Amino acid sequence: MKLLTDTLNFNRTILIQMMKKKWFSSSSALIMAILFPGLLFMTSCGESESNSLDESEEFVSSGVPEIDELTRLIRENPEDAELFHQRASVYYDRGVLRESIRDWTRAIQLDSLNPEYFHRLSDAYMDDNAPMLAIETMEEIVEMYPQRIPSLLKLGEFYLIMGYFDEAIQSFNRVIIESPNHPDALFMKGVTFRDQGDTSRAIRFLQAALAADPDITDAYLMLGHIFMERGSDLARRYFDNAIRIEPDNPLVYHARAHYLHLTDQLEEALEEYAKMHVQFPSYAEAFYNTGLIYMEMGSLDEAYRMFNMAIQIRPTFSRAYFYKGRVYERRGDYQRALHEYEQALNLSPRFQQAEEAIQRVTYEMGLEG
Repeated sequence: MKLLTDTLNFNRTILIQMMKKKWFSSSSALIMAILFPGLLFMTSCGESESNSLDESEEFVSSGVPEIDELTRLIRENPEDAELFHQRASVYYDRGVLRESIRDWTRAIQLDSLNPEYFHRLSDAYMDDNAPMLAIETMEEIVEMYPQRIPSLLKLGEFYLIMGYFDEAIQSFNRVIIESPNHPDALFMKGVTFRDQGDTSRAIRFLQAALAADPDITDAYLMLGHIFMERGSDLARRYFDNAIRIEPDNPLVYHARAHYLHLTDQLEEALEEYAKMHVQFPSYAEAFYNTGLIYMEMGSLDEAYRMFNMAIQIRPTFSRAYFYKGRVYERRGDYQRALHEYEQALNLSPRFQQAEEAIQRVTYEMGLEG
């Protein structure tokens, strides 16, 4: 039986990378949320540490020279919004979200006309599990500057994260009114329609985005996955184009290998992954997915070796532990299988398949005893 449910969902993985480097400026928790509805809070930063004191209190060093210097300057210039912005940025880069929120809020109080402060504050709110505050912050700046394209794009992206598809489309449409061939807005409309399941309109807008900017790697990848889901050979052409645009990005090769895997071109997929092992030796997913193919082919020794390689690269790779357990279980070595399943569950406490596997092999061991 094909292990399709265990291969990577590339349209989402690719977009995560894209959002990090191009449109979004917030952390991976935010990026994950746009593509995994319902998981917004699972990878968030949670409670943020607080290092700074109220400016009126006695100065205590934060232990970070850059922050201490900015704090000193703020004490000397308490009405300088830019100093609060600079300190907020340092806090944000260090993951100290609550302090960054405090400082950007103060910067806005001092200079309520600076869009950058609103954008950065909204990022901090989103990362701190306050998505509605993030949206309200962006709505405020859009109300102030209704034709400002970067703000409309970010607001639309935040709507999309929360599943407010109509509002997202409206925000992207406002960009297109201002700039009819704006590739980012066209692309994000395509993403929105894809998330809604309207692949026909998704294709139309993704292709329009490529017409406006033929170097959008992620549009090629998303189109490749849509056509792959439709069983069309056009998928391969889009994946090839993505590799042409970004030949040093392992995700684009992985997407093509994934396509070959799902279309039963297993030998070609193995060749693709083998090249990745050389070109991207620290890319654990290539070893993991190679192991899945070997599992399908019944080559348990090779599968085990690939899962082991993936774990050596990424010791917290819970699914690789899980499939090591599957190899042991198929061999009838339930004790070792149980150990691997327990490792997987320890790393991912909500890993339901691992829980079921532990119950299954425990039962088998009881029968043997």
